[in-house]
Amino acid sequence: MHRILLFLLALPLLAACATPGYDYRARMVPTFPAAVDYRDVSVGNFRGPAGEVAEDEFARMLEETTLDGAYWFGVAGPDGRRGVYTGRVEVESWEAETTFERDRECVEWDAPFDCEHRAIVETECVEETVEVLVTATLTDIDTGERIFTQTQGGGANREHCIDVATYEDDGSTLGTWRDPLHSSYSAWDAPYGMVADATVEAVRRFRTDIAPYDATVRAEIMTKGLTPEEANDPRFRMAVDATKRGEVLGACAQWDALAKDWPQAPAVLHNLGACAEARGDMATAQARYARAAELAMTIPLLQEKQARPIFSALERVSGRRMDDIFLNGFPETYAPEDAGGTAPPEDLAPEEPAT
Repeated sequence: MHRILLFLLALPLLAACATPGYDYRARMVPTFPAAVDYRDVSVGNFRGPAGEVAEDEFARMLEETTLDGAYWFGVAGPDGRRGVYTGRVEVESWEAETTFERDRECVEWDAPFDCEHRAIVETECVEETVEVLVTATLTDIDTGERIFTQTQGGGANREHCIDVATYEDDGSTLGTWRDPLHSSYSAWDAPYGMVADATVEAVRRFRTDIAPYDATVRAEIMTKGLTPEEANDPRFRMAVDATKRGEVLGACAQWDALAKDWPQAPAVLHNLGACAEARGDMATAQARYARAAELAMTIPLLQEKQARPIFSALERVSGRRMDDIFLNGFPETYAPEDAGGTAPPEDLAPEEPAT
């Protein structure tokens, strides 16, 4: 619970530190590109505790996998099934942490919202955590060749608390009254329900390993100019501020105007490339990033970290173009009627973290 609260408190700080830019959706090649060839697949045996859970969840994930609104995996096509997924589940650990808290609570009510008597209550809370590893292997049915093997981890936790003491308020310090206790148990004896929950989480992480997926990508801008002309032009800062406010069209129009006045300004060209990238014009984006890189390398005494965003963007767009070329070489995704189902609702499409 404390870790969750700290994470939530940190979100505004993380957002404030994020580099501004323009977000867009892109198709990504899976971790194992060879898996793209295997779209008529089945799920075989997963050994180990909660193995049947892994089988069911893997099959469900295949059924729900979509790209561009259509199912990716089909029922056996005219050539039959090409591959089969098998694997195993291993329980890695079962641990517990016991915390001890002291608080002032109402133990007697005179009426709703009217406390008659308050006392000190000491509580013990035990949080159990189970971690599992799920290994999946894709095998070619005809040749028996292993296409890939991958392991993903998953976890589950549960917490229960009991009151261990109640006494009159004697001025005791509230909060933690004893150091936490950490315990480790035999993984073989881990509660089945927690193992099953952790297995589901682990299986879902195979989604980006086995099929193309949509992800949110940010075309980051440079917030500082590299040459005196662009650094001292107030319009540069105005365009950066507009980007931070989410005013994409206005910001990109400003970068375009700056590029006409300062055609040799690498940061301006980079940011204009970010605009092209966000609207899907990868060829133009790559050309502008490449030109910005050429100009940056001519600036005397320029520190490497100042130009790093340009080269990172050039690498990113080159990767996007290669992904598109790779995916465009495969047949269209299965239409819902080909898969024997109906169009999937949008909420079944997996959400991926920004890259």
